[in-house]
Amino acid sequence: MDRKSIVQFTHKASNFLETGNSTYKQWVFRYTFLELEKDLGTKGDVSTDLLFADGNSKIKGKFVSRSSGVVAGIREIKYFLVDSDANFRPSLKGGFEIDFKVQDGDEVGPGDVIMEITADVHDLLAVERVVLNLLMRMSSVATFTRKIVDMVSELDVLVVPTRKTLWGLLDKKAVLVGGGGTHRINLSDAVILKDTHLDILKRDFDDVFERIEKNDADSRFLEIEVNNKREVLEVAKKISDLTKKGRLNTIGVVMMDNMSPEEVSDAVTSVKGSGYYDDVLFEASGGINAENVLEYAKTGVDVISMGCLTRSVPDFDMGMEVVE
Repeated sequence: MDRKSIVQFTHKASNFLETGNSTYKQWVFRYTFLELEKDLGTKGDVSTDLLFADGNSKIKGKFVSRSSGVVAGIREIKYFLVDSDANFRPSLKGGFEIDFKVQDGDEVGPGDVIMEITADVHDLLAVERVVLNLLMRMSSVATFTRKIVDMVSELDVLVVPTRKTLWGLLDKKAVLVGGGGTHRINLSDAVILKDTHLDILKRDFDDVFERIEKNDADSRFLEIEVNNKREVLEVAKKISDLTKKGRLNTIGVVMMDNMSPEEVSDAVTSVKGSGYYDDVLFEASGGINAENVLEYAKTGVDVISMGCLTRSVPDFDMGMEVVE
């Protein structure tokens, strides 16, 4: 594979973040079914029950954007209200007819209709806030990600989130919809040796790599966090040596954490002159935001990880209106 394809394999696990995957499905379940049950409490929606106590009454609600940006969460809503087992929704009376007007990744503006839902009045008003919360959160992340991706679009670098997320894998899926990658999905998905691991071993990289070689890294990639040029060169050489010997059965990545753009650029340039570059991927991380991401993208790294993609995104507002 060429370098770009390798990065897509290691840091963009798109197939994992679908409702057909049991692990991802658990996250969708958590932020839809469990949120619905918490919202209904022990007595249900007492306000709607007060006004519509007799019989069934179907209504249609249209979900309207009040912001400009990228829509995300459509597939998750479809699973929640249509494709999932009805037994997961014991508090709801019947089914939902949904007419989606847009798909994940589409750009919308204020007044654009996201979808229309027809259901029993009790059911629609019960799920209204869960649906809006999920769509607004995921669309906020996707919109901010698209902004960052567009900023570095002329450079061959993949923008990814960290695991510092409020909504876990749903946040990672939203980054994916916005045009970014995923990075590690969870602790079992890839090996990342961070400062905490290395400090326990006194940052003795000879010891670290003896353990790596002995125990065999069975994962999509193996990444080691470093924080200065000397460590970049040392770790890159060791990864390259193991790779050339056929003793590393995964893809090696050097994560340069909390290093300035100048330091990262200098380190990458030095590795390119050493003969190790082709055997290693390089990531910049730590303190990267919309103001400095372009500087980091110009350093020559393959991946840029940004906690701000999911921690401090601008709000994407939506609302539901009843269609008469």
